[in-house]
Amino acid sequence: MFKNILVHIPTELSPRPAVDGSVSLALGTGAHLDAMAIGYETASVPFVVEGGAAVASLFEAEHEQALERAEVALRVFDIEARNAGISYATRAVGALPIDAREMICASARLHDLTVVVQPLGEYNSYDNVIPRELLFQAGGPVLFMPYTFHGAFSAKRIGICWDGSRLAARALHDAMAATARSRCSRRHHHRWR
Repeated sequence: MFKNILVHIPTELSPRPAVDGSVSLALGTGAHLDAMAIGYETASVPFVVEGGAAVASLFEAEHEQALERAEVALRVFDIEARNAGISYATRAVGALPIDAREMICASARLHDLTVVVQPLGEYNSYDNVIPRELLFQAGGPVLFMPYTFHGAFSAKRIGICWDGSRLAARALHDAMAATARSRCSRRHHHRWR
């Protein structure tokens, strides 16, 4: 059973698919939901001759702007999660992309499931990189919400990429457990109507 779920809330793409999918999933499973939004800082700060204080000031301003972008994305999630009455926590992060990947992948390893939005191919965004990194680094199941998704989530079918490896066998095992949980929660849900 999923007890704790991590969801990556995009800051450069629409947060709606991640918000709708993860909140409805938490409602259906009774799981606690941890939402993380990352505002990405740029590594290119112009060379300043005046000295270290000016450079530190530029880095601080960049960090504050990145953190603000993360907090804005989390407001959308917070409203929906509060209205749904689920157990949840939020974390806004401002970080360089390489540090952001390490933080969210480490956090994913502590959760039963990670929810991300499907990368948007034609759009150049760090939010497109995080789902791919999580797929290989989470150490557990990762649920990709289509970038066009809205509404309530229902796990009727689960797709698995299979190459016969140990990792693919683990993914199959995790997916079978997820489908069984989904069936149980649907039966449980109907019984209480």
